[in-house]
Amino acid sequence: MKSKTASGFRIFSADETFADAFPTVLEILRERRGVVLADRMDSPKRKRFIMKAELAGTTVVIKRELFIFRFDRSLKALLFGSDAVSIFECSRRAELRGFKEIPRFFLAAERFEKGILREAISVMEFLDGEDLSNQTPAREDLTEMRDLLARAHDAGVISGDVHAGNFLRTRDGFKLIDFRGRKVFPGIAKARDRICFKNCFGMDVPADRTGRFFEALFRATLWLRNLGRRLRGLKPLAG
Repeated sequence: MKSKTASGFRIFSADETFADAFPTVLEILRERRGVVLADRMDSPKRKRFIMKAELAGTTVVIKRELFIFRFDRSLKALLFGSDAVSIFECSRRAELRGFKEIPRFFLAAERFEKGILREAISVMEFLDGEDLSNQTPAREDLTEMRDLLARAHDAGVISGDVHAGNFLRTRDGFKLIDFRGRKVFPGIAKARDRICFKNCFGMDVPADRTGRFFEALFRATLWLRNLGRRLRGLKPLAG
């Protein structure tokens, strides 16, 4: 993985072609030269813009995020890098392990001001397919999705947000289209994925004894967090 600096950003890419195309990425975003998939630039907390575009002869998805200062996020980014870079590194490790059921990440870039993360940009492969967010998955689909999640965990990929909209049916089978980067406690994060899959679809994701221990630990942690939220009059978190 190579990194370079341009336009105030630190850029990470395994492909020199995409690293050199970063100025074009900024032009595409500035001119909105593509198909807008999501526009939340008016959000007061975390501005986000996602676009489908053509770059270096490839159809890609470009994601841009702007951040206001928040101590925990800024400290995490200062120590470990932005989520965009963390996810890029996670995808590279998975690809090297032979796991290809996620979009390829071509580029990640981050911009800091005085040690504070202000902006992150990522460029990933556009996958043509159908998500299942507006339909009830058939049993054979659920089995394939379950097996995909298990293989993702084996490759070090954690969803962090399991629902039908994050599984895309393509001509090459199902793909996981949204996932997280580095986790401090990956065992607990994987346990949360499995529990959420069970809650969403009523199907267990196989786990060994260690995995079942982390599931019990996650449930205990969630119970304690929700106890504190109820005492403060807040809505409990979903498991």
